[in-house]
Amino acid sequence: MSSALTDIASSMLMPEDVRLEILSRLPVKSLMRLRCVCKSWYALIENPKFISKHLENFIDENAHLMISYQVYDDNGPNSVTSLFKDKTLADLSYENIHRPISRELLGPYDGIFCLCDGGLITLWNPATKECRTLPNYKKNLPAFATFLKRNAIFGLCDASGDYKVVFICKLWNEKIQDAYEHAHVAVYTSSTDSWRVSKGNIKWIPYVFESYYNNANLNGVFYWFVSRAGDFHSKLILLFRISDEEFQEIQRPCIPYTPFESLAPLNGSIALLHLDESNQYIEIWVMNEMNWIQQFAIGPFLGVKSPCGFWKNNAVLMESNNGKLLLYDLVVQEVRDLGRFSSGELGAEILIYCYKESLIRLKGEEEDSLSDSFDIPWHIMGEY
Repeated sequence: MSSALTDIASSMLMPEDVRLEILSRLPVKSLMRLRCVCKSWYALIENPKFISKHLENFIDENAHLMISYQVYDDNGPNSVTSLFKDKTLADLSYENIHRPISRELLGPYDGIFCLCDGGLITLWNPATKECRTLPNYKKNLPAFATFLKRNAIFGLCDASGDYKVVFICKLWNEKIQDAYEHAHVAVYTSSTDSWRVSKGNIKWIPYVFESYYNNANLNGVFYWFVSRAGDFHSKLILLFRISDEEFQEIQRPCIPYTPFESLAPLNGSIALLHLDESNQYIEIWVMNEMNWIQQFAIGPFLGVKSPCGFWKNNAVLMESNNGKLLLYDLVVQEVRDLGRFSSGELGAEILIYCYKESLIRLKGEEEDSLSDSFDIPWHIMGEY
């Protein structure tokens, strides 16, 4: 008997709880292969409860750094997505990831990205290489409206167990040749496979988004930098709860506004990273019960253009003026050069993503008859 068959045969003799725990800690690539071992394993790996357990086991420490940036050639700019192979970043080798659409890359949530191309939004799971294109959004637009800027967020509503995509866009009126003052909002739900107006019948929101890329997500709440429509100086933070689909304004810290800021999760809270251009320090502010508290400041950093976010709660990622991605280790207080990825020009920023792979399937509404054919021991997962 071959070594592989011996390993499989041995695993079949393990107690169910041990086998289940081992499988739930394997990488997605291995699990996709193990689905072919037998029908019971296929049913287990495809089951949503197992997928949830697998996600729980792949905590932030198991995340990989993924970045998106633009390179230029004779045909103009091209979007590139790169994944660092070593989750510790001790080895800085990376591989370029092919994505099905080269336009905006938004997310991720539970390992799923949103790709926006005009009115089409595609959900993409890089680990399983599956995609799902949502119904065309353009039919929900007013007459003569075209897109100026787009943002999409994707998340799970715990109360309903339904995945939602919230699409927020700045529109241009072709008839009067002017932009709409307010941003347009619509919600897609996976259970209905359709778009609708958000709860509370909110179709328009009176905000201008400072950046459609610079948002943060913590426990199903999303955060953006905005200003009120018609009042450029009203710099605020807007949050959106994906469960009840409600927007809420919160104030910024009492610091001068600068475009060189970012929002990111830090140790279970939302943090604001602010570059003080006068002294080249980066200030870290953390929100506690809707109040901002300055935790610390790091620097000075000469030649840094903007803070990008945190890496696993113990490092800060920054972009330099010449397009390099830098990592400042908060423990050893040293800066590492991760490589040059952009031209350093205005608007050509490096976008960073904390990527945790997942088994979430995007194959659509069809059900696999195998998933209900076997007695899976859900009591081991706390399901009775």
